[in-house]
Amino acid sequence: MKIQPGVGYNFDSSDKGFTLDTSDPFPSRDGAESGHPFKIVNVALRTSGGSTTVTFQVQSGTINNLVPLIDDYITSTEVKLNRVTSGVADPPTAELVSSNFDATTKTSYITLRAGAKTASPYTYPDDDDTSNQYPVIIGGNVAPTTPDSDTWGYLVIGTITVDSITTPTTFTVSQNITGSLWADRIKLAGITARYYYARI
Repeated sequence: MKIQPGVGYNFDSSDKGFTLDTSDPFPSRDGAESGHPFKIVNVALRTSGGSTTVTFQVQSGTINNLVPLIDDYITSTEVKLNRVTSGVADPPTAELVSSNFDATTKTSYITLRAGAKTASPYTYPDDDDTSNQYPVIIGGNVAPTTPDSDTWGYLVIGTITVDSITTPTTFTVSQNITGSLWADRIKLAGITARYYYARI
């Protein structure tokens, strides 16, 4: 009998029999493979012109098969999380200034915001990446950035907490979302739209 070793098991065979070792059926991944969609990575402190800000990246993920935008401070444009550009950091790098942090908790809520199309057909999320309703990753000082509304649904993918919002020297990252998402928006007359998310 011949079986090749595979992920989570080893197979040994000899004239005395065979052994199937399944002691590590779900091995942990390391290095670049340890990431997951929407993982907040490469958080760093950046000092420029006498002020210190926090920069971060979010690994590419999808919501209803759409790759969200993020404000890339290096190019000063909103770009998709899966953008690949020679000579520029990939994934794109976002920046948090003091106004992006709650003054009391010193926390910024890294949030996925998405809205429905504003004209028929009212698909959610809007799949036009030039529309203000298209999914985008933002950093806000309130959790979630604002309450859900008929215009947008918000989902906090993680937080970054600093020791000082004006001169940060340390930070802590917490992750809430660990995969791509499928989302639904339900809107009934007279009731604010409700948003539901499932990890895929």
